Amino acid sequence: MLKPEIIDDILATIAKHKTFMISSHVNSDGDSIGSQLAFYSFLKELGKNAYIVNVDPVPMRYRFLPYSDILITQTEFKNTILPDKIESAIILDSGSLARIGEEISSQIPSDSLIINIDHHSSNEYFGKYNLVNTEACATGELVFDIIKHSEIKMGYERAICLYTAILTDTGGFKFTNTNSKAHLISAELIESGVKPEYINEMVYDIVPYKKARLFGMSLQTLMVSSDSRIAWMSVTNEMYNKTQTKAEDTEGFIDYVRSIENVEVALFFREVENGNVKVSLRSKNSTNRQPINVKDIASYFGGGGHAFAAGSFIEKPLNEAIEIVLEKVQKAMN
Repeated sequence: MLKPEIIDDILATIAKHKTFMISSHVNSDGDSIGSQLAFYSFLKELGKNAYIVNVDPVPMRYRFLPYSDILITQTEFKNTILPDKIESAIILDSGSLARIGEEISSQIPSDSLIINIDHHSSNEYFGKYNLVNTEACATGELVFDIIKHSEIKMGYERAICLYTAILTDTGGFKFTNTNSKAHLISAELIESGVKPEYINEMVYDIVPYKKARLFGMSLQTLMVSSDSRIAWMSVTNEMYNKTQTKAEDTEGFIDYVRSIENVEVALFFREVENGNVKVSLRSKNSTNRQPINVKDIASYFGGGGHAFAAGSFIEKPLNEAIEIVLEKVQKAMN
């Protein structure tokens, strides 16, 4: 259960310091980006110096959000903004410091105060202050709570970022983490001027041609187990090269796999630069059987996430990675 005093501690800490770094996990998604941009706007409103530093650039589908153009890479951060100026590092939507990438975590000054804000059950409580609530629908919900406890009004630019965070991490309000608070917060954000139809269009309804081509190639790899309970598909580096796409263009692919009739566990495999593999796992609780906890499967391979949505990197070639993950999923189902 979340203790409200932790929010008071975080706000008091923010009041004491002037310069902040905001970072989140590699392979940015809507919750991480939306939460970061909202927190950046919040800090600027308070008159603070803030820098958003990520390994990855903002994915194209989220570049309509306010301040999406101010994010800097770890190289820019190291070369143009002296890391030792950072008094506090705010880490969002990340279960561990390792999730933001060694390139960034190694640049956090040893005397810098870390504020850890997250909703993953695998969180390692690595901060001086840890606002971790596994019942929250998204990290965006926790950022919303912080802003609401402050003297700052929500305002449109923070509202649109947080609505995007909650919308995407609940799968368009379809996933099992869609609780009543998700709808109550969203209603308040709409009152702040958010237009749901606009955000849905920007996030879900505008698909670049090259992404459509990539999806078509990936769809040709789609497989379903003999009992129809598991489905999986993949993307290779060769597909990226042929379509001039990259990892961010695969966002949403696994949702298609998950939507297949009778499927209980959906898997999406994609090759990464070094020839290894990133696997994303999704499960459903809409069947008559006990739902599969995919976080446990991802944890076995060194990853993490939630019971119904998780992921991991696997240091194996694609075919081997598919084989060993399928074996683990099948064992979990028996």
